Amino acid sequence: DTLASPPAEELYKQALDFYKNNNYIYASDAFQKVRARYPINKWGIKAELRVADCLYYQSRYENAFVQYQEFTRLHPAYQFVDYVYYQMGMCYYKQLCIIDRDQTFTLQALRHFEKLISISPSSPYVPSAREKINECRQNLAEHILYIGNFYYRTNAYNSALSRFLEARQDYYYGSLSSPDLLLFQLGKTYLRLDQPENAREQFTILLQKYPESPFVSLSEELLADPEKIEDIDKIKISRILKKVNPIRAITSIPFPFIGKEEKPEE
Repeated sequence: DTLASPPAEELYKQALDFYKNNNYIYASDAFQKVRARYPINKWGIKAELRVADCLYYQSRYENAFVQYQEFTRLHPAYQFVDYVYYQMGMCYYKQLCIIDRDQTFTLQALRHFEKLISISPSSPYVPSAREKINECRQNLAEHILYIGNFYYRTNAYNSALSRFLEARQDYYYGSLSSPDLLLFQLGKTYLRLDQPENAREQFTILLQKYPESPFVSLSEELLADPEKIEDIDKIKISRILKKVNPIRAITSIPFPFIGKEEKPEE
């Protein structure tokens, strides 16, 4: 009966022992028992959050996200709700894809980290969230540039221009690892679309802002003789970059480093 049952705190600590030893399946079962027996007790609420954490640390990110989301709905004023919003972002962040894949997870991670900052700007999770926002923006920016380069290689110049202009926006431009490449590609695209003045503007900006860029000499050639576009387009971008810095020749971004998350008090 209820009187003979262990108190909520004792049950919670038993479950927490499993959790601390990474026995997430057993921990989840134990936390769910606490939650079922004490649904409005503070230990029951803590256990409810830990059920989501157990799913997260089993890499069951979709299920964990649903649990975190439900927790914020039921307990919007919870002491560590900032942690919950951070974890919601992490559920997507853990699934980030390289830049030649769909970036839905990146967008969702970005939105949830931004939401955390908006609702809890003094949270201890904000610095980490800001770092991950920068990574997400870089992934998105590089993805847009990647798609633009694909369109350019397939002679779909209007589509390429649209992508390059999107990447040129301040929101993405500052996150690009190769902004000089974007300017170079944008200039060439304008030449292909018979817009020499716009092309000249992009090449000039490249020369002024990135004098050490490997695209400087090629930009100068195109400024002097736009007809050289045919010959220059035969040179692979990766070959140009590899001569200067092999790392920049990589056409996709690997999965970002994911460190150990902070946790709220037990």
